[in-house]
Parts: sequence; structure tokens; C-alpha cells
Amino acid sequence: MLRYIAGRLAASIGVLFALSILCFLIVRLIPGDPVANIVDTDSATPEQIAAIREQLGLNRPWPEQYLTWLGGLLTGNLGRSLTMPVLLQEQVASRLPVTIELALIATVIAVLFGLTFGTAAAFWRGRVPDVSIRALAFLLISLPEFIAATFVVVVNSFTLRLPLLGYQSWEQSATGHLASLLVPGMLLGLGSGAVLTRYVRNSLLDALDQDYIRTARAKGASQLRLVFGHALRNSLIPVVTVVGTTMALLIGGTIVVENVFTLPGMGTALIAAMNTSDYPAIQSYVVILGAFYVLINLLVDLSYPMIDPRVRLVKK
Repeated sequence: MLRYIAGRLAASIGVLFALSILCFLIVRLIPGDPVANIVDTDSATPEQIAAIREQLGLNRPWPEQYLTWLGGLLTGNLGRSLTMPVLLQEQVASRLPVTIELALIATVIAVLFGLTFGTAAAFWRGRVPDVSIRALAFLLISLPEFIAATFVVVVNSFTLRLPLLGYQSWEQSATGHLASLLVPGMLLGLGSGAVLTRYVRNSLLDALDQDYIRTARAKGASQLRLVFGHALRNSLIPVVTVVGTTMALLIGGTIVVENVFTLPGMGTALIAAMNTSDYPAIQSYVVILGAFYVLINLLVDLSYPMIDPRVRLVKK
């Protein structure tokens, strides 16, 4: 087991290292120049532009720029934004909790929705509740998050006019803080919950078709006992994988919803950095979000032996 954990940790570190290189290269290959957001390049002299590039360190070779940035990233010093007078680690410290909270709320909603409706669909297989749940899940999966978020904001502005836009911190109001994240979290969570619903239903139906379930049914076990007493736990491994992947995707998926609802999270900071070609900010934000994705997937992998002891035998 320790060998397995060490192997997964090494693989995760390798993925993050590859992500940092890929992000560094892509940021510099896409159109855009941070100098253009600092000075008017049409009126500035070549000497002035060269001086700014030297001050920002953009005139150095790419390998040197990468190693400098990577060294700061590993020591927790993300440096300064190229286009704003802020320290990036302070930006991350203030914005990352908002993104994580939003993703956690969305994940809780997705899990509750997926487990409840997925189990119900499997329990009433082939009946009206099953058909209705599958139709609802298909509708939610087909609806893009940015369209749903925009629709909710527009409809609200003409009807209830609830204060959906904006953000309140815990210090301002605990109730207002949760309220400012609840609707965005629901929009994120329902789409992911629909995906989870289908996985839970299919996984449960596969488990219910196994020989041990047929034996229990022949002994007179009720459908309720078959589903919740026997099949549910044995169908959790694929479900846990989807839950972990869903949470990881939701951390990155908050980008669009944060911008629609003007939440001060990593998503809005990343979009602002991309609009100004702020290289260090884009690189740091993407790698940090990627690190959470890799961490969650690592935890999912390590949870398998605890859910199903048979996995330990396979690892041995």
C-alpha cells in the first residue's frame, strides 16, 4: 500500500510539473503582450518599450523566466502581477477560499441530487419515476452552465429581483455570505448532479444484476433491502470516482459562474489576468487550480481500498 501511495504521489508531481511547463509555453505563444497594457506601444519609443520589458524580466530567455517563476512557486512566492500593483500570493489567499467554497457547495448539491435521484431511478427501474428522472438528467446535462447562469440573472432582474449579483464576506454577514454563493452553487451542482445521477443508476443496476443479489432475492429479501443493504456499497467505487472528478471539474468550472455573478474568486482573477496578458498571474492561477484537480484525484485513488477491501488484494 505504501508503494502504491508513493507511486501515485510521484505521478501527481510529474503531472503538475508537466502542467507548469505547458502553461508557461501556451501563455507566451498566444497573442498578447503585457507591455501593451502598461504603456501605449504606438506612441512609446522602442527604448521605452525595451526598458519596460527589461524591468518586467520579459527580455530574459524563456528557460530562465520559467525557472525563476517555478522557484518562486515552490517557495510560495508567486511574485507580483505585471499589470497591477499587487502580490499574487495575496490575491490567491483572498480569492481561492471563495472558489473552494463555491465548489464545495456545488459538490454537496451534486452528491445529494445524484445519490437521491440515481437511487430512486434504480429502485423504480423502468417505471414512471425512472423515466422522469432520466429525462430531467438529460435536460440538465444538455444545458450549459453559462447559459443557465445568464438565464437566471436575466429572469431574476425582471421578476423577483433578488440580490443575486455581488458577494458578501463572512465578516459582513454569515447569512449574506451563504446566500451569495447558494444560487451559483446550485447552478453548478445541478448539472454535475445530473451526470452523477446517471452513474449511480447504472452502477446500481449493474450491482442488482449480480448473482449474490439474485440469491438474496430468492431468499425473500425486499427490493429496499437489496438496494440499500447489498447493492449500494458495492456500486460506490465508480460513483466515488465520478464524485471526485466532479469536484475537481467544479473547481475549474467556477470560472464562468464567478464572472456571471461577479464573485471575487480565482475565476474572475484568471479572466482579468488573461485580458491583460499577465503572464505570472495566469501561470500561477492555472497551476494552483490544476494542483487541486490532481490532489482530489489522488485522494479518490487512495480511497478505493477503504471502500472496497478487494482493491487491496489487487494492489498486492
